[in-house]
Amino acid sequence: MEHVQCRQIRHSYDGVRDAIGGLDLEIKRGEVLALIGPNGAGKSTTLRILATLQRPDEGSVTWDGADAWTDRYALRQRIGFLGDGTALYPSMTAAGYLRFFAECYGLSDADAKKRVAVVLDMFDLSTKAEATISALSKGMRQRLAIARTMIHDPELLLLDEPADGLDPLARRQLRDVLRRVADQGVGIVVSSHILRELDRFVDTVALIQKGRLEVHGGVEEVIADYDVGRRLHHVEVTSGLATALEVLRKHEGLIEGVEPLHKDEEAVDPKTSARGRIKVRIHGDERRAATILKDMVLADVEVISMSKVRSDLEDVYQSIGRDEVS
Repeated sequence: MEHVQCRQIRHSYDGVRDAIGGLDLEIKRGEVLALIGPNGAGKSTTLRILATLQRPDEGSVTWDGADAWTDRYALRQRIGFLGDGTALYPSMTAAGYLRFFAECYGLSDADAKKRVAVVLDMFDLSTKAEATISALSKGMRQRLAIARTMIHDPELLLLDEPADGLDPLARRQLRDVLRRVADQGVGIVVSSHILRELDRFVDTVALIQKGRLEVHGGVEEVIADYDVGRRLHHVEVTSGLATALEVLRKHEGLIEGVEPLHKDEEAVDPKTSARGRIKVRIHGDERRAATILKDMVLADVEVISMSKVRSDLEDVYQSIGRDEVS
């Protein structure tokens, strides 16, 4: 697979309202695309259409120029799909579950055994190989469900909310795994509400609202184009921390946290500590930030730096401000 393209996709479940309307999208080999939008926006429908599990009412999906619906049975051997349900079998063991799906995809017994071992190790489940699925934690079950989508070494991976139920460490491991998989040439589409997690490893973002594509492009390009009014800043203070916080709140700054200036310093107590690094979202442009800085200096706060932090996908999503459902 070099690229998969959607052209003017339209689909309706009731014949009245479009779940997807006029959608154009492209997924390239080795690219991780983040599909974001509110509930009901059409993300899951888009994934099902890409997986050839649902035929659009209008438009087409092509794999390297060939019609996907015509070749859907052959293409499903090349797609890994995680829908909105994990489809696990409680009485099976983790290894048995993966072997079952490996055999469904036509792997020989020997190849299935090797692949199961690789995928279990990939998702840190090797020690749970013979544990029944019912005995696994929610996070382990989710990791197993994702592992199942990769058992046949697909060329296109479609994941609907893959981080659901995963703790921060497991989410980081998942990001690392998916990035490695993409670097091997697999195209990946991830639908998720955890936007800050996506921002750290995806290449391209597509924002869907009411079934229509509103934003599409490289992550850095999109963030630059939709830079937001409420920007995250780091304010480093060596004296007068409590006063600095008062000034920021006076200017409607949203305090996200206060941390030590250096890693070897103790945790900061905003009520008693004199120094620290403040993470704050400031509404407005650079002039607003300059005014805040001036007020802190006039209040005898020792400010050594005030720097804007790069916006992220969550900022972009909030800046568009139309959190609507179909």
